[in-house]
Formats: sequence, structure tokens, C-alpha cells
Amino acid sequence: MLLTYRYRLLPKRSQHRALEALLESQRQLYNAALEERLDAYRKRGLTRSYMDQTKALTEWRRSDPEAASYPLCLQRATLRRLDCAYASFFRRMKDGAKPGFPRFRGKGWFDSFGFSEFEGITLRRSRLHFRGMPGGIKVHFHREIPAASSIRSCSFRRDSQGWTVSFAVATPASERASLHRAVGVDLGISRFAALSDGGTIPSLRAARTAERRLRLAQRALARKKPVSSGRRKARAIVARCHQSVARKRAEHLHQASARLIRDYDVVAVEKLNVEGLARSILAKDVRDASWARFISMLRYKAEKAGAQLLEVDPRNTSQDCSSCGRKVRKELAERLHDCPHCGLVIDRDLNAARNVLRRAGVGPGLLNAAVEASVQAETSD
Repeated sequence: MLLTYRYRLLPKRSQHRALEALLESQRQLYNAALEERLDAYRKRGLTRSYMDQTKALTEWRRSDPEAASYPLCLQRATLRRLDCAYASFFRRMKDGAKPGFPRFRGKGWFDSFGFSEFEGITLRRSRLHFRGMPGGIKVHFHREIPAASSIRSCSFRRDSQGWTVSFAVATPASERASLHRAVGVDLGISRFAALSDGGTIPSLRAARTAERRLRLAQRALARKKPVSSGRRKARAIVARCHQSVARKRAEHLHQASARLIRDYDVVAVEKLNVEGLARSILAKDVRDASWARFISMLRYKAEKAGAQLLEVDPRNTSQDCSSCGRKVRKELAERLHDCPHCGLVIDRDLNAARNVLRRAGVGPGLLNAAVEASVQAETSD
């Protein structure tokens, strides 16, 4: 399995300038490749593929010493990035979604570059060496990369605090653990998650908490004169506000997902239509909760730990009674499940979490035949 390990870079002043120059060269390459594709289609009706542009890149490097001064895998990764943008555009058109055609990138809208393969770059004694970088750029390894893994690719990103590098690392997946502990998870807003065993995970609401600070920073930015040092500083403050919210949210999601995978062998969640919910009246809170990212974290953490993640149908998990199975209709404001048929009175979210666990075919701490069949099928594959 592929995992991403991200570290902070500690560049010198000359290395910082070199990183900025590399970023600008890849932005210009991206825009030039996009312009070539547009001109080929408009003037001659031809479609330029990724392979066509990599061949043109080879010829360009032979005739231009400046282009040849940058690593080949670095430039190929930029062309691959444009190709992925085209592929995503046509996929969204096919799905009937809002397409979003690839656009030319200005300096403020291009903050990363990378190596499509870990070639032309070496990691020696916590320093990265590659062509175009004076000396080795130091990497702050706050955690070690597993010894039995190999680095497949890497990418560099500029943010409000400096530069980071992300390594895509191939690591062996753990063997499936003995499945004894199971839990159903109902995701919400007032509480981030309710567990079928009665536990809860509190909601962070990072964006809501930072609203006032961000509003003041954006108001100060709006008052600055265009193209001024004051506006540049105010823009940096706004960026730091957004990044602070993103860091707090990511930390909360990582801690919550790690806790579930550590404490349980089987985790059952609802297969939510997050995009649809993000267009509802609760859009801001749904995006702040980041349920899709949380489930993605659960998925890769479960694979890494040898646990199992099950996604079930979310329809009527709050309406059905987890004891007798009959439907008890409730408004969204009703937070208590009171079943007139069997007399069960519990919290609405706890009732939904138990329904999620039941639909996954998992009993409280026991596995039923459906889960055993799924485990056997995965083992045979």
C-alpha cells in the first residue's frame, strides 16, 4: 500500500531562491503545455496526449540548455499533472457534474511541483539532492520512514510557513487481525460521531471557531491598497488563518480515526453522499466536519493495521428502531428516540449507530456469517 509522509523543509536562503525558481519554471511549463494543447485542437483539430508532450519535451531539452538543467522526472510530473486535469475534466463531463476546464495558472495559483518517480533525486543523511538545488536541502524528519518501505515519488509544496516535502512510500500491509471488537459509527454535526457502544467523539468545528479571526483578517485585507506591501502582508495573515484551521481539523480527524482503528477490529460507517449534503442548508457545517476525509483516513488506517472498514446504506438509520426494527419517524430537531412499539428510549445518534452496526452484519463484539464470508473472499483473493 502507498502512504504519504510529509515533512517540513529547512532550506537556506540560496536554496529558498532555488525552490522559487523551480516552482516558477514548472508553472511556465504547465501553462505552455496547456497552450500547446489548446492551439493544436483549435487550429488543427488534434488532441495532444501526455506521450506526445513528453516526446516534445525530450526534443526541447536537447535544444535548450536551460530546460535541460532541470531534472527530467520533475518536468514529466508537471506534464502528468496537466494530463490528469484533462482526464478529470472529461470524467466530470461524463458524470454530468460541473466540468471545470483546466486553466492557466498565475503565480498565486501554483504552489507545488514534484517528481513523478524517485529518480534524479537522492536522499542522503536527511538531505535531498537534485539538479537545480545548490547543496542538499535539509528535511526535518519528525518521524522515521519505515525501514521495509521504498519511496516511489515525492512532491514539494509552498505554504504560508515555508516549504514541505511529501514522500509517497510503498509499505507492506499488515496481516488481518482477529476480528472480535466491532463498532458502528454515526457521523453528525453537534457531536462528530456517536458509537454503538455508547461512546462519543466530540465535534471540533474548527472553521466556526475561527470565523471571527478570519473575518477581521479578510476585512483588513480588503482595506489595503492593491499591489502594496501592506496587502501582501495582509494576504499572508489570511492564508495563515486558513492553514491554522486546516491543521487543527486534520489533527482532530487523525486522532479520531486512529482511536477507532486502535480500539476496534471492525468499524462500520454510513456510506454518505457528502457532496449532496454539502449543497443543503447545513453545507458550512458539513464541510467543516470533513466526513469524506475522515472515512478516507479510516480506510487507509484500517488497511495498514489489518482491521476492516464496512460502509452501509445510510437510509433511515435514525428513523428505524435498533431494537425492534420498526420505523419511528422523527424530525431533525428531535434528539431522542422513543419507540412506541418496543418501549426503547435512547439517544437518537446512539440508535443510528446501532443500526449502522446491525446493517453491517456485525453483532456487539461478534461477527456473523456475512462478515465471515467477506473476510474469506478477501483472503482467497
